[in-house]
Amino acid sequence: MDIVKFKNFILSSSLNLINFEKDDFKELREYIPGEDIRNIHWISSAKRQKLLSIEKEGIKNQKIALILLLDKNMLFKNKFDLVLKTFMILSYSAIIQKKHLELFLVTDSIEHFFVKDFSQIEEIEKKLLNLKLKKVKLTTFLPTHKNFLNIYLGDFFYKLQLEQKNKNILLFTREKIEENPKKLLFNTIKSIDGKRTFLDFDNLKHYLSMLSKNDNYYKNTKVTIQRIYPEDNLLTKLKEVLE
Repeated sequence: MDIVKFKNFILSSSLNLINFEKDDFKELREYIPGEDIRNIHWISSAKRQKLLSIEKEGIKNQKIALILLLDKNMLFKNKFDLVLKTFMILSYSAIIQKKHLELFLVTDSIEHFFVKDFSQIEEIEKKLLNLKLKKVKLTTFLPTHKNFLNIYLGDFFYKLQLEQKNKNILLFTREKIEENPKKLLFNTIKSIDGKRTFLDFDNLKHYLSMLSKNDNYYKNTKVTIQRIYPEDNLLTKLKEVLE
């Protein structure tokens, strides 16, 4: 589905978009001995091999910060397209529900937008489509705002410093082959234009080791994580962590 058709789909399906009005926003945290066992989220506990509880908190008046982390690695296959579609769903959902929405576009610099209507979303969309990411290395970003719902979009092949003044959701937008490239042992992962090498046989072992350490780092932070791949039902994936 191209971007124009996708945008029309979003606008025609506005009643089925992300519902930021939900009172009981769910955040996973470590289980505290002695608390009600009915709070335990058993599926997530099994996946992470430790007891995790659901923490509920009203967010009807929650301010939303959408943080796009875009560097040269976003040019691999369909990752950038996935980020763009995710941005559109979340931003249109927030505007339709008249939420306070701020956007931080993080590349080798940081741009900050107060998004108030559809026309601003379209302007930002054009800006994103015109980005030149081939040589972009991600700059450091640490928000200074408080009492926000921070939604980060990126591939997170790096360690991001997170603070706990806000509720943080990390949306890992990746291609599955990036997480399990073993079947490409005698090939090379290249950029979409074929001009840049991402991974080859010689650095595969180091790559997988660093990926494991990095992902474990995020698992041990008190944030909500959702992995999203291009073949997923994007709306369903977002609703799983936001509703």
